[in-house]
Amino acid sequence: MSTGFSARTDPAGGEATALFELSSEEWLFRVKGFRKTPKLIQVNETLLTIGNGYLNIRGSLEELPPGHCGGMYIAGVFDKSESDVEELVKCPMWTDVSVWHEGEKFCLSTCKVISHEQVLDMKKGLLHRRSVLRNSSGMILTLETIRLACMHAPHLGYMNVRVTPKNFSGKIRVLSGLNGEVFNRGYFPRELYKHLQLEKIERGRNFMYLEMKTRERGVRIAEAASWKLISPLGEPLQWEPRIYGEKFTSEITIDAARGRTYEFEKLAVVATSLESPPHSLFRDTICRLKSYVRKGARREIEEHLDAWRSKWEQADVHIDGDPQALMALRYNIYQLLINGPTGPSGIGAKFLSSEGYLGHAFWDTEIFILPFYVYNFPPIARNLLMYRYNTLPGAMRNAEKMGYRGAKYAWESATTGEDVTPRFASKLEKTIRLIYTGTEEDHIVSDVIYGVERYFRVTGDEDFLLRYGIEMIFQTARFWESRTVKPGEEFEIHTVIGPDEFHEHVNNNAYTNFLVKWHLRLAAMLYKHVSSTNPEVLDAVCSKIGLDEREPLKWMLVSRSLKFTQDQQSGLVEQFDGYFALRDYVIVRYDREGRPVMPLGVNYRNIGRTQLIKQADVLIMMLLFPHAFSFEEKLANYRYYEPRTAHKSSLSHCTHAMMGLAVAERVNAYRYFMKTALFDLKNLHKNTDLGIHAAAVGGTWQTVIHGFAGLTLKSDRIVLNPWLPRRWERLAFRVKWRDRVVYLDISHRTLSIRIDADAELILPCTIYGKTTKLHTNRPYELSYCPT
Repeated sequence: MSTGFSARTDPAGGEATALFELSSEEWLFRVKGFRKTPKLIQVNETLLTIGNGYLNIRGSLEELPPGHCGGMYIAGVFDKSESDVEELVKCPMWTDVSVWHEGEKFCLSTCKVISHEQVLDMKKGLLHRRSVLRNSSGMILTLETIRLACMHAPHLGYMNVRVTPKNFSGKIRVLSGLNGEVFNRGYFPRELYKHLQLEKIERGRNFMYLEMKTRERGVRIAEAASWKLISPLGEPLQWEPRIYGEKFTSEITIDAARGRTYEFEKLAVVATSLESPPHSLFRDTICRLKSYVRKGARREIEEHLDAWRSKWEQADVHIDGDPQALMALRYNIYQLLINGPTGPSGIGAKFLSSEGYLGHAFWDTEIFILPFYVYNFPPIARNLLMYRYNTLPGAMRNAEKMGYRGAKYAWESATTGEDVTPRFASKLEKTIRLIYTGTEEDHIVSDVIYGVERYFRVTGDEDFLLRYGIEMIFQTARFWESRTVKPGEEFEIHTVIGPDEFHEHVNNNAYTNFLVKWHLRLAAMLYKHVSSTNPEVLDAVCSKIGLDEREPLKWMLVSRSLKFTQDQQSGLVEQFDGYFALRDYVIVRYDREGRPVMPLGVNYRNIGRTQLIKQADVLIMMLLFPHAFSFEEKLANYRYYEPRTAHKSSLSHCTHAMMGLAVAERVNAYRYFMKTALFDLKNLHKNTDLGIHAAAVGGTWQTVIHGFAGLTLKSDRIVLNPWLPRRWERLAFRVKWRDRVVYLDISHRTLSIRIDADAELILPCTIYGKTTKLHTNRPYELSYCPT
């Protein structure tokens, strides 16, 4: 199949190689053509993001046309400066390239675009670009680039640039450098925030160096790079370094011959004072660049590709019979792979694809994103939970500020864990209003602990549980015990916001209360268990946090007596006190793209007085605790709440897909799954320009593994309840379970399973209620019949 891209040469300038050869079509995401609309430019930048978990680079065009919002983001680099709260900082860029001839720049926005295409090779973590441009003088030039952020060595980056004058000869200037003139988007249109100040620029013929510092926290960001012509070798050229304010540019001028291709290469190193001491940052970064140059780009690229092969070997999911679903699923897995933190760090609601939602971590992390890493890359899952442990002191300050005990994890978290939720925001009708989520959406506290428990259940990481987890669980249980009130016979939790953010200041939100009941019971039982199995560990934790044996007894008391309203006859759970008394509407109309249309007379000012909800609330509670509710109870609540859900959150569709499968509403489940899987690829909410929707990405994977495959890993058994859409012929994947690897290959009535382990074990596997004993290291083929 023709790809539109010419064969590439070896990055070291030698014989032809397949290093940059495009993967098969099922691994490619293509963007063809160019439109000058800023929003469309920025959507493509988001979708074509590359990265490695330490840093991500938006897929901006190298010449940065008007309307672009290019940027690089580094995990954990936040700053406040003149913004309302601290936010993820847009870091200096090293991917800029511009090509000039006789004072005229070859740019997509100013030239006639003969052809243009960008291709994201998800299998290799490469972004390709090929443009054929004709300037106002009729000169035609082909510009080809490849860029990557090394997966095996996250501080390294690489870019290959090829320039071919098609119908002219003459001097061509090719510029690339380090661009410190970067700004974060402000709250209002055209408002910009500057978080960085210049500290140092150094240059030499073979290297360039830029160091900047965040204005409030003083985090230093260093970038070093080499930029050179590598083919044809020995070509005469002029080299000139240029400094424009906070930009350093290395300009290479060549006397180009018509039809001849000139190849350039850029090797980049990125580091911060979060990893290197400020006084040695320059030396360390330059030494790392010199080592990179000596080793050669080819070897680093080979190791990068090996790292990607290893990632995909574990994480890939095969779907036969539905190419669109396969491509969309792989795209979402790609996003998870490039955003797994390399050290203790949170994951923002937009990943590292932009400063959308200010880069803050929400409940999305533990509920929607963490499971992928738990089942595939447990060390990365541990990094995410270590971020929560490291920010426990900030959570304790949050609780103290609000007059409570223990630890209250922030609704929006950044560097320290202290709450950084903005004070105001624009709702969908573009009016400014106060935000209450930071003080009321407290379910985040138990969402974090749910992630801790799930991680331990699947991985068996007792070291994490004993060294870090129990302290987190006890301190957050303390918060809830102090947060409850007892106006009558039952304990209650007042003035909260549940997952449905249309309804604020409510009492006894069902999701929150049920999660807190579970949380407090877990804490009390864990206290009892550790007191008998690891009393010295418990003594150390109790001494550290000043916990006495009376507190766990109170936790259990509150857990048993916390209010939870469910009609015993119908099985319906009331979302919060008084919900059923609100004005009742259901969604009956949808727009051309299948999005719900609000009933006549309902708007965002009065929707809180209706039963319409933003996203799943009661249903996600039932999804997280499936064994606590009968099939009939789940079905009754699905049929009640689903038509009242406006799906105004990217978190909503995947929940309804999985709940649809749980209650045999399977046609709806597939429809909701495809909306989740294509959420950003189709720009469903028209805001992909502001970044990838991380929760939808994680929800896509969960819907396939926990939904269609019906997989649940418990501490002692595997549970499977598979159902495949009609067009799916086969679903195959593997997951990690403690020190074992589980291979599954599912068709419509049979499934193959093998559990690889170092030890010979016999493990139970339950499929639709029927349990079979499986020996490890043996393949099995089992039949099933969906109920």
